[in-house]
Amino acid sequence: MDNSAHVAAGGRLRDRFGERDPASLFAVLGVLLLAGGVAVPDFETLLFAWGGTALFAAFLLRVVTRTVTLPAAVTTDVHATMARNARRLTGGGSSRYVPEDGSVALAVDGSERRLDPVGERLLATVDDAPDATVEERLPVLVDALVNDLELAGRASAVPVEGGVEVTVTDSRVGTDELFDHPVASVLGVGLVRVVGGPVRVEPVAEGEQLILTCRFE
Repeated sequence: MDNSAHVAAGGRLRDRFGERDPASLFAVLGVLLLAGGVAVPDFETLLFAWGGTALFAAFLLRVVTRTVTLPAAVTTDVHATMARNARRLTGGGSSRYVPEDGSVALAVDGSERRLDPVGERLLATVDDAPDATVEERLPVLVDALVNDLELAGRASAVPVEGGVEVTVTDSRVGTDELFDHPVASVLGVGLVRVVGGPVRVEPVAEGEQLILTCRFE
């Protein structure tokens, strides 16, 4: 390539609202309303309240639109590729989440290798409660999947013989590759910390739902 030729990519964050800038619009509106409150004393209370609300909305929108996000398709492709490679290296057997040296490891049947599960890193931001029971911890994990980690649109759990069954709707990460899927990994790691023993998670994709059966061995 000619040294005089340069290739560059823009660093502008993608605007979630297209080419519009709602934060600036709310900021201008807020300033105008505050100015109106000064110019029209009879309505100053109302105009000041509206102006303050508009400025606060502008601040929140500025924070939100500056947040860097990745499309779900990108995270799905990255996970599917890495999970497929890991499954090939370990022989492709079913997997269990097991306690190991104070943490949790991913053990693959038919292989002596131990992998670091995705859920170990994801749960680092979720409060740990080693003394909790499964009944106490499961709602926390389900809530974390939806509200903290935003890995699912909705999730629910019911007890089954020898474990629990979790149904996830609208998984943010695709289900083309279920080996150590982030949702399964969070449940497996979280439950191992509670039961103190191996947990086998069997994920099955059914339409728009991801059904995970977690059994305590």
